[in-house]
Amino acid sequence: MRPLDIRIEAALGTYDEDCRWDLIGGILAECPDDVLEAATGLLHGGTDRGRTLGADILGRLVGVEPGTRAAVGEALLAALAVEEASSALASIVAALGHLGDAGTLGMLFPLAINHSAEVRLAVAFAVATISPQPLALEARTALIRLSRDTDAEVRDWATFGLGTLSDADGPDIRAALLERAEDVHHEARAEALFGLAVRRDPRAVPHLIQALRSPLVGGLEVDAAAAAADPRLLPALWALQQAGVADEVRLRRAIDRCSGASRPALPS
Repeated sequence: MRPLDIRIEAALGTYDEDCRWDLIGGILAECPDDVLEAATGLLHGGTDRGRTLGADILGRLVGVEPGTRAAVGEALLAALAVEEASSALASIVAALGHLGDAGTLGMLFPLAINHSAEVRLAVAFAVATISPQPLALEARTALIRLSRDTDAEVRDWATFGLGTLSDADGPDIRAALLERAEDVHHEARAEALFGLAVRRDPRAVPHLIQALRSPLVGGLEVDAAAAAADPRLLPALWALQQAGVADEVRLRRAIDRCSGASRPALPS
């Protein structure tokens, strides 16, 4: 049995995701010649796990073998049109996100309301990653919808796409970010605060003060404080400095900007 076949069988057989992705990495690194053919065969095969694996391999193959882009895109779009299993569909959508072709977005937008959170997460990733700037109305609408999703990871990715990956602004974007400013999911909340701060929306400040005083405070909230450049944040930043629980370089930058020593330019 070829080394490629051995790795594929091992990846199909393991239910440990870290192990599975390590095996995919080995497939791409050490068995490049026949990977396109083997992965395409899996993608059009009869098992959900096989189709999922095929899509996961193809989504990363283009980064290793750029010459496969056209063939990979064709295979993924053909599979997208007929796939019904949630796990395989999610992997196909995520693979298209890795492919980076904005021309596929029109086929992904309808999946923003798919019943599977796994599929919606893949849509949030793909739309956030490959949408041209400034965001088209459909991309904007999809990300706002996904930022309100019942699944925390979906909200996180969509909020990241709205607040950080995109420089889009307007009442609808800011309202969506403000809705997430007290999200129960820490990562989504931090992304929302950063997105509001870089847009210099003063409504972020009370939420940022609360976040900076939280035991869950991380680097993104400190970066948000730096972007906000608001002196009302200084007591919370000084308290963090005194406690020694935040990255000193980031904290120093935030303190300097909030004190007026080094303020970022206002957004245009």
